[in-house]
Amino acid sequence: MDWQTLIAAGIVIVTLTIFLVRLVRPQQRGGCGHDCGCGKK
Repeated sequence: MDWQTLIAAGIVIVTLTIFLVRLVRPQQRGGCGHDCGCGKK
Protein backbone atom coordinates (compact mmCIF):
# COMPACT_ATOMS: atom_id res chain seq x y z
CA MET A 1 0.00 0.00 0.00
CA ASP A 2 1.22 3.45 -0.78
CA TRP A 3 0.81 6.47 1.49
CA GLN A 4 -2.15 7.93 -0.43
CA THR A 5 -4.20 4.80 0.11
CA LEU A 6 -3.44 4.85 3.83
CA ILE A 7 -4.39 8.55 4.11
CA ALA A 8 -7.66 7.95 2.20
CA ALA A 9 -8.54 4.98 4.40
CA GLY A 10 -7.78 7.04 7.52
CA ILE A 11 -10.06 9.85 6.36
CA VAL A 12 -12.88 7.38 5.68
CA ILE A 13 -12.46 5.78 9.11
CA VAL A 14 -12.47 9.16 10.88
CA THR A 15 -15.57 10.28 8.95
CA LEU A 16 -17.45 7.07 9.73
CA THR A 17 -16.50 7.37 13.40
CA ILE A 18 -17.84 10.92 13.57
CA PHE A 19 -21.13 9.89 11.92
CA LEU A 20 -21.54 6.91 14.26
CA VAL A 21 -20.83 8.98 17.38
CA ARG A 22 -23.37 11.61 16.31
CA LEU A 23 -25.92 8.90 15.55
CA VAL A 24 -25.53 7.14 18.90
CA ARG A 25 -25.20 10.22 21.12
CA PRO A 26 -28.56 11.57 22.31
CA GLN A 27 -29.70 14.72 20.57
CA GLN A 28 -29.41 17.87 22.63
CA ARG A 29 -32.27 20.26 22.21
CA GLY A 30 -31.45 23.89 21.72
CA GLY A 31 -33.39 26.74 23.14
CA CYS A 32 -33.91 28.44 26.42
CA GLY A 33 -33.19 26.66 29.66
CA HIS A 34 -35.13 29.30 31.63
CA ASP A 35 -31.92 30.45 33.33
CA CYS A 36 -30.48 32.42 30.43
CA GLY A 37 -31.97 35.79 31.39
CA CYS A 38 -33.94 36.21 28.15
CA GLY A 39 -37.25 36.83 29.95
CA LYS A 40 -39.10 33.79 28.59
CA LYS A 41 -41.05 31.66 31.03
